[in-house]
Formats: sequence, C-alpha cells, structure tokens
Amino acid sequence: MLRKLLPLLLSLAAFLGGAAGGEMLRGSPIETGAAAEAAAEHAEGAEGGHEPGAAATPASHGDAAEEAEPVAGAHPAGHGAPSGDHGSSAGGHGAEEVPATAWFEFPQQFLVPILYDGRLDSTMILTLSLEMPGTARETVHAHEIKLRDALLRQLLIHANTGGFDGNFTSEAQLRKLRASLVTAVRNVVPEISDVLIGDIGRQER
Repeated sequence: MLRKLLPLLLSLAAFLGGAAGGEMLRGSPIETGAAAEAAAEHAEGAEGGHEPGAAATPASHGDAAEEAEPVAGAHPAGHGAPSGDHGSSAGGHGAEEVPATAWFEFPQQFLVPILYDGRLDSTMILTLSLEMPGTARETVHAHEIKLRDALLRQLLIHANTGGFDGNFTSEAQLRKLRASLVTAVRNVVPEISDVLIGDIGRQER
C-alpha cells in the first residue's frame, strides 16, 4: 500500500514545490523592479538636489562679481583724482618763475673817443651790463635805448674830465666810474642796482 502511495506523494510534493518556486520567482522580479524604481527615484532626487546647489554656486559668484564691480569702478576714479592734482601741479611748474636777480648786457660795445687839443688821441672800448631785480627786467629791455644814451653821455663826461688818463684801471678810478654810471641809469630806471664792466680797453690812434 505504501509503495503505491509513495509515487503519488512524491508527485504532489514536486507539484507543491514547483508552485512554491514559481511564486517565489514571480515575487522576486516585482521586488527587484520596486527596488530599481526606488533607486532611480533616489538618484533623481539626489540629482535634483545637487543641481540647485550647483546653480546657486554660480549665482553667488555672480553676485560677488556684481558687488566687486562698483569697487573696481571706484578704484580708477580714486587714481584719477591724484592724476588731476598732478596736472594742476604740472601747470604750476609750467608758469614762468621770476628770478630774484637778473642781468642785461648791452649787445654793442661802448666806444668813447679821447681827445687832446680837439684831436682824436685814442678810443676807450667798454662792455657794460646792468644788474636789477627780476621784476624790472622787462622795464630795462623797454628802455634800452635811453639807458645806452645815459651811459654814453656819462662816459664822455668821465673821459673829458681826465677819468681815462693814466692808470684808468685802478680800483679807485673804476669805483668812481661805476658810481657815476649807476647814478646815470637810475635816472632812467630806478630799480637798477649796479653797472658791471665786462671789458675795458684803450685803442690808440
């Protein structure tokens, strides 16, 4: 009897085992698909969360760049101001400065004839310059002809009174000559301070 039932029991066990195995196989794909969908959703969520962060980062850098722009714009302006100061300073240096002391040399020498008994004996040759404050330079230039006339007149007086006789280069004679010449030019331009004798010589006939 047992031998007859054993094949049936084995067949039933095999059937039940196959059914159970099929159910297990069916459940596995479902679970696997659900897990895959969950993983995909998780990945999408992760990507979605990362994108805003990534987008926010450039935005923050963009804001920083926009905030930096006014500072960068203000920097050249700051440098521009000293540039203007230098320009005004350069303009100040460009203005002509008036020297404290100036000199004027007559372009032509003074020729003074020395006469004896109405005859020309020799000729004195002098180179003269004028010393003055810088502010009087233009005035002296404007009165050059009058100053030359005043000097020549005084040189003739000096020659006719014997000032060029003998040792006319002695300190006493030159001091007297300068004093008379200074007085003559100050009658034309009072600001003149001195008359300088650059050259003095006597040319015999």
